[in-house]
Amino acid sequence: MDILSLHNLEVWTHVGVPDEERTKEQRLLVTVKMELDACAAGKNDNVQLSINYDDVAKAIHAIAVAERKTIEKFAEDIATMILSDFKPHAVIVTIHKFILSDAASVSITIHRP
Repeated sequence: MDILSLHNLEVWTHVGVPDEERTKEQRLLVTVKMELDACAAGKNDNVQLSINYDDVAKAIHAIAVAERKTIEKFAEDIATMILSDFKPHAVIVTIHKFILSDAASVSITIHRP
């Protein structure tokens, strides 16, 4: 199985458990790894036989407009959308949030077949 990755896509969204935290957009970094068979795309030099990462990035930005309480929910929403719209065999989504002053980031990583 091959893996197509999109690393550290900068996304701005309203996320946080307290209502007050969700009043301002926060910067998140999203990494997506999509398991697929890239053989045909590689042999034919044809992106239409693969997953177009630009389309994935645009779709992630589009769903970031919705407000959420948790990065877990955002990760699930991204995974569900990618599986439904782009049809990889599986997807791994990691989200980094920069909320704690004494930590570089907090993150969640999910794997969905």
